[in-house]
Amino acid sequence: MKTNTRDYYLGNKNLPTDSARFEYTSGMVRQLKKASTNLLYFAENFFYIINLDTGRQTISLHKCQKRALRKMRDNRFIILLASRQCGKTTMMTIYALWNACFNDDQRVLIVANKEGTAIEIFQRIRLAYEELPNWLKPGVKEYGKTSMTLTNGTRIGISTTTGTAARGQSVNCLILDELAFIDTHLVEPFWKSVYPIISSSKKSKIFIASTPNGTENLFYKLYTGADTGGNGWTPERIDWWEIPGRDEKWRDQTVKTLGSSETFDQEFGNVFLQTGESVIDEELLDILSLTTKTPEHVLEDGHYKIWNTPEPEHIYCVGVDISEGVGQASSVIQVIDITDLTNIIQVATYASNKINPFNFTTKLYEILQQWGSPLALIERNNCGAQVVDTLKNKYSYEGIVTYMPDKTKVSNNRIGVMAHTNTKYRGVVNMRYWMNELKCVALQDKATVHELKNFVRYPNGTWKARQGADIHDDRVMALIWALMILETSITQRYLEIIKTDENDKPLIVKPLDYGIQAFEQKDGPITSFLQDNMMPAMFSDYDTPADLTDLESQGWELL
Repeated sequence: MKTNTRDYYLGNKNLPTDSARFEYTSGMVRQLKKASTNLLYFAENFFYIINLDTGRQTISLHKCQKRALRKMRDNRFIILLASRQCGKTTMMTIYALWNACFNDDQRVLIVANKEGTAIEIFQRIRLAYEELPNWLKPGVKEYGKTSMTLTNGTRIGISTTTGTAARGQSVNCLILDELAFIDTHLVEPFWKSVYPIISSSKKSKIFIASTPNGTENLFYKLYTGADTGGNGWTPERIDWWEIPGRDEKWRDQTVKTLGSSETFDQEFGNVFLQTGESVIDEELLDILSLTTKTPEHVLEDGHYKIWNTPEPEHIYCVGVDISEGVGQASSVIQVIDITDLTNIIQVATYASNKINPFNFTTKLYEILQQWGSPLALIERNNCGAQVVDTLKNKYSYEGIVTYMPDKTKVSNNRIGVMAHTNTKYRGVVNMRYWMNELKCVALQDKATVHELKNFVRYPNGTWKARQGADIHDDRVMALIWALMILETSITQRYLEIIKTDENDKPLIVKPLDYGIQAFEQKDGPITSFLQDNMMPAMFSDYDTPADLTDLESQGWELL
């Protein structure tokens, strides 16, 4: 066997070039012949993956994965509906590498909805290729981050789901990952771009694999058409119970972790949840509509509504959504009482579409003081950053809750709630748990219930206000942020969890002892002040006399 460095691409001993020569034993010849004709033998003997627990190892295929691979081998157009974490992407990469190694002059294109996803899939192929024995695989001519060309003339490349994806290329094998999650406005131009690639060939193949994501998207149409036998596609399906180790106990624990059965149904249950459905069950919305009440106090020209007055021993939380104040979307404050988590009560709201962020910060601080300086979850996106930072730096407000997307660096200048696809999704799941599953949130504001009725699922899986004139979701988003204090990872940081429910969610909480909330007093009773046409505000006995004198000079009276 030669050892000349020219035999290896950039000196990497796992990347032989076309000049590399190897001595074959009879055993190698037998294995080479069998691997080239038997996809499953190739996978289980030569395809390496990275196991999170045991590291690099050859894959051990489950029965359902073998079934899917056989269909990929024997059919041209395969559409796979699959539970999460069942190895659907790995199966497609197995076929792509097998096809590339043992067929000359192939063009394999892998397309994903995001560049990062496409690159990650290609990295799996590169890892598996490098782990193959050198005598089994064709050599390398080009080897890059987004494509590789082998000495047998075969090329593997990646692309994203844009309108120009793969246009002008000839492709023998097209692999589409998570088609259901392509943004709606990209679906049609994307499909028009990629489908003609294979239409002129009698042997080219297309493999599509995805978890479901609503009913108004191309994946749903193709899969349901295949399932009824009307469009020429071959359907395949892998359900969660086909993966070893997944039983009813696993399902119950996963439901607890996700927060709702509905979320499990979409992520693992292969259920196409109806697009356009309201975030809250219609029956519950009808009940909420009947139980809304006229507020006890209406202040600030109707913008500030209070149903229950502040109680010193109660635990409150505030959710805040902020707008520009130009007469369209509103800046909203939702105040909820979380003293009893079996009966969470919406006690006050503030909403105005005319107040600018600067003045809104002052108004927010006043309202927070009135409710005992509770924990506040404030969206900091766009003009929200100005509100959060001013509240912290000018007013020294200590009750600001910070919640960022995964992998986002948290620092002193990044406090508050960063609205992101992941945080919004978790927020919706959390709200649905407390409202749909437990039915323990009492809403008293008609405007909030109205927005909930029009807060719907979109084809790309996101939730927002239904399209239409004068339909907004500011009250809903503020409510979502308020209820996020009960998302366990947040609750653990800002409240003491005394008891959890059967789903490991908070059941009984109390404030931490480091004094964030003004209602948590160590010395003496709480003194209440009431100004004409205003709600009581709570102050401790150790507020300075100067503070109290200043309040009295503004027209406040000591009760």
